[in-house]
Amino acid sequence: MKIQTKVLLLMIAALSIIMLYAAIPFEIAVGHFRLKKIQFPTLFYKADSKPIVVKKKKRFIHKHQTILFFGDSMVEGLSRRFGDYCGENGHILYSVIWYSSTTEKWATSNVLEHLIKEYHPTYLILCVGSNELFVNDLDQREEYILQIMKKVGKLPFVWISPNDWNGDTGIVDLMKKHAGEGHFFDSRPLKLHRGSDHYHPTWKSAAYWMDKAAIYLASRQCAAPLYLQYPKHHHKATKTKIFPPSFEGY
Repeated sequence: MKIQTKVLLLMIAALSIIMLYAAIPFEIAVGHFRLKKIQFPTLFYKADSKPIVVKKKKRFIHKHQTILFFGDSMVEGLSRRFGDYCGENGHILYSVIWYSSTTEKWATSNVLEHLIKEYHPTYLILCVGSNELFVNDLDQREEYILQIMKKVGKLPFVWISPNDWNGDTGIVDLMKKHAGEGHFFDSRPLKLHRGSDHYHPTWKSAAYWMDKAAIYLASRQCAAPLYLQYPKHHHKATKTKIFPPSFEGY
C-alpha cells in the first residue's frame, strides 16, 4: 500500500473518531483532564431562527365603478354580455366600439383622451388587436401599445386580448408584455364559434368569452379585481357609442 493511501486512511479514521465523539451525549475525562468536543451546531441542532413571513399584498375589490370598455368590433359582443354583469353588480358601463380600429388608431388619435374626459371612468377595459394578428411591423406596433399604456396612465385597467383562432405574428405577446401581470386576460386558449362572416364570434360565444374574462376580472390574478357576481338577469348595455372605420378622432 502506498504511503499516501495510508496517510489518507489515517486522516479519515481520525476525522470519524472526532465526529463520533462530538455526537455522543457525554465527555471523556481522565483525572482532571477533560477531552473537549468539537461543536457542530449546524449539523446536529436546529437553528434557532424565526420563519420568514411573506406578507401578501391585499388587493382592493373595486365596487360601484364607472367602467369605460373600448376597442374594436369585438367589444360589440363582449359589452353586450358585460352589461349584464355591470347592471347586476352596481357598475356604470360606457362601451365604445370603433369598427376596424387598431392599436395605431387608438395610439395616434385623441379619442381615448376625449373619452376619459367625457365619461370620467374609474376603470378601463380594452379589447384591441383583432385586426392586427398578422402584421409584420411589430416594432412599430409595440410603440403604439406603449402609447396606449401611456394614455391609460394610472387608471386601473385590463386588456382583453384577441382570440387568435388562426395564430398571430407576435402582437398578442407584446400586449401581454406591456399591459403587465394582473392587467392582461389571455383569450387565445378559448375555443369560440364564429358567425356567418367567419370572423366575429356568435352572440353565444361572445357571451362565453365575456364570462371567462369576468372570472379573471373578479379574481386574485387581476391586479385591480372588480366586484362581479354572475348575473341572474339581463341588463341591456344602453350607454354605447359607435365609430365607423372612417372616424379619425375629435
